[in-house]
Amino acid sequence: MTVLTALATGAVSLALVASPAAADVRHERGDLVSITPIERLTRAELATYLDNSGMDVPRTRFGTDAYRVVYRTITPQGKPTTASGLVAFPRNDDRRLRLVTFLHGTNATKNTTASRLHEAPDRARSLLFAGAGFAVAAPDYLGLGVGPGRHPYADTDSETSASIDLLQATKKIARMRDVSLHRGVDLTGFSQGGRGALSVGRALQRGEAPGFDVHAMAPVAGPYDTLGVELPALVDGRVTKKIATLYTAYLLTSWSYLMDLYDDPAEAFQPRYAGTVDGLMDGTHPFPEIAAGLPGSPRELLTDEYWELMKHPTGEFRARLAYADQICTDWRPRAPIRMYVGSADADVPAANAESCKAKLRQNGVHSKIVDVGPVDHNTTGVLAYPQILRWFERL
Repeated sequence: MTVLTALATGAVSLALVASPAAADVRHERGDLVSITPIERLTRAELATYLDNSGMDVPRTRFGTDAYRVVYRTITPQGKPTTASGLVAFPRNDDRRLRLVTFLHGTNATKNTTASRLHEAPDRARSLLFAGAGFAVAAPDYLGLGVGPGRHPYADTDSETSASIDLLQATKKIARMRDVSLHRGVDLTGFSQGGRGALSVGRALQRGEAPGFDVHAMAPVAGPYDTLGVELPALVDGRVTKKIATLYTAYLLTSWSYLMDLYDDPAEAFQPRYAGTVDGLMDGTHPFPEIAAGLPGSPRELLTDEYWELMKHPTGEFRARLAYADQICTDWRPRAPIRMYVGSADADVPAANAESCKAKLRQNGVHSKIVDVGPVDHNTTGVLAYPQILRWFERL
């Protein structure tokens, strides 16, 4: 049985391990470490799976073969590491495929990513595109899925590097399947991944992923303006308080590993939570357990000093937030952009998209906001993705 046949039939997991004689060979970003089949669905099976996801799915044209892929990438400090992601292909005879990259939203639990959990909404959103004839690359980002260590939440650079390195890994798997990929990548992402879609698009346009360019971008409910919209909304009550508390805990604990944010959690968190919040956000706890371990609002979580920091960011904290917000200001996208929002979103207010659109316009870039209705954050994704698929198909 050939490697291609084995992968296509789901008969094996392929671990790509160098021989002892090649142990000193330098590995490149995007090199494959392992490929594990996770879905092999007929067209009818995929249609049923997508129907059960709650999305109003257009007609499913093909089945899919999907894999959990472990590949080589870099840490936020530029050191070698590995990450995982989902890669999927339509079960058709096309030898040249368009590629969609799907970037997921906030996820604080390693084993609930698209590459690990059959029931994950992010797996359904990814396979939606495979069923329409696209190849799909959906990174877990660093520290999620089966990636080592903690997830550096909201770190723009590592979200981008992990995503573009999965594109290179996907190209290698496509060759194993005797398939080539179009150069232009259609990018979409939800929430955290909405901002990531713009950042990855910027990297592709700048030539940071050899062999790829950006074809279209369809971010959904993304926090594109953290300083001007999202952070103020976290502290003034526009974001649901329990969700705001989760975002705050995740952001501060993650960034404590990226910068000199605090020396002791007790500087940032109230005594009741200072000894537990870092452990809650380490990727091993499910969301209900995290929610039960956090208070009902960010103000109850934080010390006076760090509550003021959230209200009025200063120093390196502010600089990092400003750097993240450059996704809407420091480039002129050539590819079309549609930003999808829900007007009743109380996790990521639609004003984020309005701010980004205005900043892009200042650079001479026309973008479009698509309001899917007066719905909440998660329903925004449910309603947006079938629309995005139809838009990508028309391009």
